[in-house]
Amino acid sequence: MKWPRPKSWWSLLLWTVVTYVLATDVLPNLLLVMINSVGYLPYSDRPGPGWQSPHLPSKEELQFFFGFALLLIRGAAFYGSLFALLSIILGWCRAPRYLNRVVATILAMVSSGIMMAAAGWMIAISAMGVYTAATCGALWGLLVFPRLVPRFSYLPPLAIRIIAPLLALALGGYWLIRPMLPNRALTNAKIEVIRRSPSEQAAPSLAYLGSEFAYQLREANKYVAVSRMDFATDGKNQVRVLLIVDDPQPTAHTFVLPRTGTVVYRQHDGVWKEEQSGGKPSDISVSFTAFNSTLQTQGPCCSSMSSGFAPYR
Repeated sequence: MKWPRPKSWWSLLLWTVVTYVLATDVLPNLLLVMINSVGYLPYSDRPGPGWQSPHLPSKEELQFFFGFALLLIRGAAFYGSLFALLSIILGWCRAPRYLNRVVATILAMVSSGIMMAAAGWMIAISAMGVYTAATCGALWGLLVFPRLVPRFSYLPPLAIRIIAPLLALALGGYWLIRPMLPNRALTNAKIEVIRRSPSEQAAPSLAYLGSEFAYQLREANKYVAVSRMDFATDGKNQVRVLLIVDDPQPTAHTFVLPRTGTVVYRQHDGVWKEEQSGGKPSDISVSFTAFNSTLQTQGPCCSSMSSGFAPYR
């Protein structure tokens, strides 16, 4: 039996959104109800996913899965709209049917799996639920999406018909998995604050700045340690930061940390200047407050942190 195909382009786009919602939201939840009835609990952190006694779904269970389906519907509609836009691009390119299947199957599998995993933490969804949604999305991309791609009379060159769908696959795939990739803009930092002092106290060790810079600093004035902070993130970058206060009173300032290297900031006549630059800017900033010369991070930080004031123990 051959399914009727919508004729107008706007009805094709509407059906793309509707069928994606049905395939990646409604159908997975119906399957989860069946899986639960067979005897496998596909969610819950207590007692946790696992086998139990087979049973008919209760009213409370049906209401639970219906509520979860409503929670997913906005995300499914959003992704469905993106697939509608993708169908226009593929239709304009007049991409071969097999290429439409490849692009849609991969992207729909990833998007539906990510959507289920992202919302599923609220009900402690098991891997079974994520795999079920990803499989439903892949089948939609393989069987349904190619039938809903609009057909345009214009026939672009063969290179465009091949390259454009592959480019859409690469960009779409990267956009979907980018949040799961390590953040290259995060950095692990060691920050130290020192100030000029007329006393004869020994200056802190600044060997990590390089022998020439440390020698010049010691020859110019005597400095003492004030405070320091070490923190770690999920990134692999390392940075060392030295804040030098030449004035009697420190001035509050916010510093954007570089991703790597060693950077030196100096306050002179109430103005902070960068004396030694680091690498590219990271996503983390450090605020230096005038009161007690405290340090505070801003941005996606931290997995661990330690700070203190001199004299250190």
